[in-house]
Amino acid sequence: MKKKYIIYPLIVVIIGGLFFLKISSQNKKKFTSVKTAVAHKGEVKAYLSTTATIKSKNSKSYYGVQGKVKKINVSVGDKVSKSQVLITFETQDLNVAVKQAELQYNNAVLSKQDLENQNNNLNSKIADLDKQIADLDSQISALGGNKNAAAQIPQLTQQLQTLKSQRSSVQTVSGEKLQQADNAISLAKVSLDNARQNLAKNVDNITADFDGVVTSLNVVEGAMNSGGQPAVVVQDIENLKLQVSVGKYDANKVKLGQEAVVKSDNNQYKGSVSFISPAAQKAMAAGSTDTSLGIEIDVLEKAPDLKIDFDTDVDVLLGKASSVIKIPAECIKTDKTGKNFVYVVEGNKAVEKVVTLGLQSDTEVEVASGIKEGDKVILNPGVAVKNGSLVKEAVGGTK
Repeated sequence: MKKKYIIYPLIVVIIGGLFFLKISSQNKKKFTSVKTAVAHKGEVKAYLSTTATIKSKNSKSYYGVQGKVKKINVSVGDKVSKSQVLITFETQDLNVAVKQAELQYNNAVLSKQDLENQNNNLNSKIADLDKQIADLDSQISALGGNKNAAAQIPQLTQQLQTLKSQRSSVQTVSGEKLQQADNAISLAKVSLDNARQNLAKNVDNITADFDGVVTSLNVVEGAMNSGGQPAVVVQDIENLKLQVSVGKYDANKVKLGQEAVVKSDNNQYKGSVSFISPAAQKAMAAGSTDTSLGIEIDVLEKAPDLKIDFDTDVDVLLGKASSVIKIPAECIKTDKTGKNFVYVVEGNKAVEKVVTLGLQSDTEVEVASGIKEGDKVILNPGVAVKNGSLVKEAVGGTK
């Protein structure tokens, strides 16, 4: 009998325990475990993160003249100074060609002058005869007759007619000759200009226009330089810029002067948007057309680990908002109509709050209205979380 009295209480305890576990399990199923973040005031920065190509701000390709390479004074990697001679060439003396062209031009000018002098001489002789005849007529009229003067007039008149006839003939021929002379002068002038230009271009060396480093050398000493590719390339590797291409959805967000952060491994450098192309460019890629806008970003600090023509990451600061209420971007949900909302924990329930968003970054969002500072907002609310759902904060879940 004593054993029976002991067994009955144990059975009651066991049954009670099982009932309690069942009730606790049922209650636990009604609550959804959530992680939360506290809405607080702070700064939100919006960045455009993209990849850029590193370029030199000062870069020049020197082609040189077509001819034999006489001497190469530099190697790839050498630092060079402004006005330093990099390469010399064997060139022909073009001064003789210039002198010949000058003589041809001068002869053409003299030929035209000779034609003009012939016409001027005839006109002068005719004018002299006209004057002589007029003077004789005056003498006859004044003296009432002068046999000597009268005898000279027919002879002079005959000479005058002969000269006028010659002038008419000369003028007919000389008109064409003068035009030919003008053409000869023009052709000689073209030849002279070309000869002078060739002489000016016919420099026998390549000199650096600025301080920099030789990054490419494509000639061999003693060999011919064709001029088809740069003989030498000099670049300033200390003053760098980035070339970026952005799509149409980001193009209007980028403005001149915006700050940028240039990233290379564990290093970061300050940058600034210095150029925005006035027009987009189209490029064919894998059978489709890719349209993008070119942007340049100056690197404002010395960056020895940035290598020209390599790619690097860059973040362009599109906007910044200070002392605003912000929450993690993962809190935001959007319905089919485009309405943005979050779930705030009030008591042990999830309460839906429609919010107006401001500036957004990849990780944080400015909330202009809808919640207040200190609200606990649910992170990544799943389908189980609805307006009025019972929720329970996970241990260590609040940010």
